[in-house]
Amino acid sequence: MACIQKLDYISGSSIDDYLDDRLRWCYKWVENRVPRHVPQALKLGKLIHSAFETYFKTGLPVDMALANLLPAEDAILDPREQKDVDLARSMVEPLAFWKDQFPIEATLEVEEPFEFYLTSGAKFRGRPDRVVKAYGKAFHMQHKTMAAGVKPDVFVMLMSEKMHELLYAYYLRKKYAKQGLEYGGTIANIIRKLKYRSKQVTKAEPLGKILHTPEEMLFQNAVPISWESVEQAYSDANNISILMDRTVEMYLGGKRIERNRRLDGGLHGNAIDPYMLVAIGEIDLADDTFFMDREETYEMEEPVEDRIG
Repeated sequence: MACIQKLDYISGSSIDDYLDDRLRWCYKWVENRVPRHVPQALKLGKLIHSAFETYFKTGLPVDMALANLLPAEDAILDPREQKDVDLARSMVEPLAFWKDQFPIEATLEVEEPFEFYLTSGAKFRGRPDRVVKAYGKAFHMQHKTMAAGVKPDVFVMLMSEKMHELLYAYYLRKKYAKQGLEYGGTIANIIRKLKYRSKQVTKAEPLGKILHTPEEMLFQNAVPISWESVEQAYSDANNISILMDRTVEMYLGGKRIERNRRLDGGLHGNAIDPYMLVAIGEIDLADDTFFMDREETYEMEEPVEDRIG
């Protein structure tokens, strides 16, 4: 029997992508090619994430850290880039009011990568945004940007069942138990995408009027983590990782992998997904006009000795 080709590692993001569409997953995680879009470094979520990382590692206030990440005012950007940068620039002023809303006793780690082996033999990798001590317990504080139209209670409830968060809980619970700290779960550090000030004069809105307060835009919520859900996620990840390896073997062996045609029109059904054009032979995945190499988010700087299985 031929040996199954295994992936180097899996992550919460790759699991989500696999469940959405196996062919697109092969293009992204096996071929490591993604559609060209707004550079990742200019996306609002990435900018906010990087600003908080800078703050917790260096002490530079988060609003100043974000301002330093933005391109110059006269930078030449395409419309999609400009939209993300404009939104990020509008968040600088309210972020000056950011503060922890839980009694944080200490920051235990910031952006420290980890990996552990599932019982299937697959390697799972992650990188917690920030791990803190509060109420005498360890918590994962995850920085999240939230769309204006999303209800916070719905956002938090959905977050509590994300494979990403449950597998991080599986690892962090065991890691901090060795240090005598109980794991308390997740704290969502939420930055809501609301307009802080008006940018033009109207009858209802004079220029510069504050439209939403920092309290509306910046808040933190505890995310309930069920240990039963954590164990279920670990079991599901094992099963999915086995399916992933089989899919890789089929794909590299030249066998057809079906795609989810509901994604052909993009997330909102209003654009042609470039991956569809690859699937039907219209364009090539190697064409740098349409695709670029996937950014390696979970690269390990050095071997991790403490691997939890």
